[in-house]
Amino acid sequence: MKLSAELAQSIAKSSMEIIGKNINILDENGVILASGTHSRVNTFHEAAVDVIKTGKIIEIDKSQSSQLDGVMPGISLPITFNGKIFGVVGITGDPEEVRVYGKLLKSTVELMLRDSFLKQQLQVEAGARDRFIHDLLKGRFEEDMDLFSLRAQTLGYDIEVPRVVIVIDIIEINGVLLQEWLRCKAGGELKLESLTSDIQRKLRRTQEKHNMVTRVGRDRFAILQFVPQDIKEKDLRKSLEKKTQELSNHLAKVFGVTVSIGIGSVAEKMEEFSRSYREACLILKVTRKIVGTPSIYYWDDVGFNIVLEYLPANVVELIQKTTIALDDDLKETVKIFFDCNLSVNKAAKSLFVHRNTMTYRLDRVKKLTGLDPRKFYDAMHLYLAVMLDKYNS
Repeated sequence: MKLSAELAQSIAKSSMEIIGKNINILDENGVILASGTHSRVNTFHEAAVDVIKTGKIIEIDKSQSSQLDGVMPGISLPITFNGKIFGVVGITGDPEEVRVYGKLLKSTVELMLRDSFLKQQLQVEAGARDRFIHDLLKGRFEEDMDLFSLRAQTLGYDIEVPRVVIVIDIIEINGVLLQEWLRCKAGGELKLESLTSDIQRKLRRTQEKHNMVTRVGRDRFAILQFVPQDIKEKDLRKSLEKKTQELSNHLAKVFGVTVSIGIGSVAEKMEEFSRSYREACLILKVTRKIVGTPSIYYWDDVGFNIVLEYLPANVVELIQKTTIALDDDLKETVKIFFDCNLSVNKAAKSLFVHRNTMTYRLDRVKKLTGLDPRKFYDAMHLYLAVMLDKYNS
């Protein structure tokens, strides 16, 4: 660790405001990094070299300073951290006057240096955690699996237990859609960065006893949720529902964000974590397009709609030709009819229309498309066409 000019300037400025004396902060080579006398910055301080060599406090009076190069009267004290000298702090003035400030200033500088060091270490550790989890989610394992496992152990992560990946997307901030919030908010990107950093720190404090947490991109988070070995599927589902709902409510209350949460299937081993992550991301993509409402979505519930993401472009174009002749009311009629399991009565009730009206609309769909929604294979074709139209709109 080195004493940076930026940190030195911060220390000098705040200290001079307190004691009202000129202060110099020097590096381990005796070069002035910060000073109330700006012309002295980046100049060599001869007396500081003796302080660094001996580790002792040196006082220079007016007569002594006239014999030394680049030195003014004052007192110079070593800045130490973990038993090593990192620099020197000097107070300009008659030693008899400034001596009283010496040890207090030395302690203050060392405390600020330690605080800066700890912050750097936390940033480095957080970065290492994020890089490791990103590698895990992307399936980027090193050729030496032992080394990859060692990275996990160093960070305190257990990658040998089953997990399920939970992906969290920010949809709204204080009731405003994210994209609109960014457009209307001065310095929106910087404020979003600050907000998501705060959320990540909070998630790590509350979730990382058994789980892994990272931020993925600008407005997305991922949690690798620990899954007990002996838990039953229905109990796991109930547990995940409770935890994710509580998490969603907490984020809304504390940070004012509305989120959508995607939950992948259980990954029994670390090689499967990336698959669970892809599932969680995909369920969020599909539901955002065809549902549009922020909620909690499970991979196991996505069903047939997952096909919408993987159809080749030429097949999509062919299927979508089916709905060209249908207006929005007829498309909605077809969708509700399918949602009601092809029941005319239930669909009519859901749409608040008479049964005869419902029958007329279905006959109209058949006339315009050549496909009868009441027949199984025709219904499959129409359902896919209507959902594709919604998915790609």
